[in-house]
Amino acid sequence: MKKTTDKLPSRHHYLPQFYLKGFSQDQHHLHLFDKKAASSDVSFRYQTTEKIAFENNLYTYRTRSKKKETLEDFFCQIEGMASRVISKLEKKQDITPRQRGHLSLFVALLWFRTPTWKAETLGAQEELVEKVMRMKFRFPQQKELMRAFLKIKGKNPTEAELDDLVDFAVNPKRSKVVIDFPPEYWIKQMLELANDIYIYLAHCEWEIKHAVKRYAFLTSDHPVLLIPSEKPHPFYGIGLLTPGVKKTVPLTADLYLVMHEPSKELIINHTDADKDFFRKANEWTMKNAERFVFSPDIGKIQKLVKTRPDLREPRGKRYRIS
Repeated sequence: MKKTTDKLPSRHHYLPQFYLKGFSQDQHHLHLFDKKAASSDVSFRYQTTEKIAFENNLYTYRTRSKKKETLEDFFCQIEGMASRVISKLEKKQDITPRQRGHLSLFVALLWFRTPTWKAETLGAQEELVEKVMRMKFRFPQQKELMRAFLKIKGKNPTEAELDDLVDFAVNPKRSKVVIDFPPEYWIKQMLELANDIYIYLAHCEWEIKHAVKRYAFLTSDHPVLLIPSEKPHPFYGIGLLTPGVKKTVPLTADLYLVMHEPSKELIINHTDADKDFFRKANEWTMKNAERFVFSPDIGKIQKLVKTRPDLREPRGKRYRIS
């Protein structure tokens, strides 16, 4: 992790530079589609990889001694190891169990280090905390506690005034609850969760799909996807351990990783990704993108937007607190 003796970098890429360059034809630029752009004139952009997929101070936190640190050096180590594994897989070379673990950890972090995961995780927890706080004021004892508190302050509220205070506390139309989680909170969650699941990913059966056409795959600001084998349950939805769910991620413009069910043996199968597969894979990518889709060429995303305008709709909230 970055030492505080040096100036800490502020531009934090949630999609690593080496990863983005794997989707670029010139190793420097990518075509970008913005799902939330107000007009078609600004929906498509051509930018350098350095200027996309980043947020300022996304991984900046304070240690227990109140020193500022970032995760940039830590991520660089993981990305360096993953880059070497991806290069071997492109050539269909064997990888060791340790290297399989390196790529699994990279994929897990790629899943949880994005602003999308941060927003969804903290959003769900903020809603849960707010609902619990408001629910507490519905209990009769709470009114008596409020009465006792106000009495200490020299006030003697009427029943109507107490009822109004309770309504103010429980009614989201009258009051707003703001929960502010420090950066350390979500960063700790992200690292713990990635550490918990990467071993599971390493023991899944891997299928490495090699595109039969150059620059076939897109990627997005939310690249790791769960693809169900059948229609998801309307209440339970899908999760990492849902039977039959595929864990997928485009590794480069020509390479796609599909992780099937866990296996006792560390299996890797190399197969060809035909036109039908990369068409479906790119539809998944665009549909599940939070906002940005990245492409090696402009025609690929323009065609998707034209033929499947439904794919540019926002992902929508993926959690429900009730």
